[in-house]
Amino acid sequence: MATTDAECERLLSCIGELDGIEKELIIRRYYYEQKPAEIAVVLDIPKKQVENKLYYVRQKLKKMMENQE
Repeated sequence: MATTDAECERLLSCIGELDGIEKELIIRRYYYEQKPAEIAVVLDIPKKQVENKLYYVRQKLKKMMENQE
């Protein structure tokens, strides 16, 4: 969880480096607060695939944040 301005900046920088679909998933889930089922309808992919991709993108962001420390 980003708590300081520096952490927020690092997180935004990492999100900016994501691929198109990865970035869209993170923005829809955490900025627009859409549920995986809603994202699945919009992107026309199965809900389980949305959940799996979100898991892997979160892991990727975590590693990216750790590498920037």
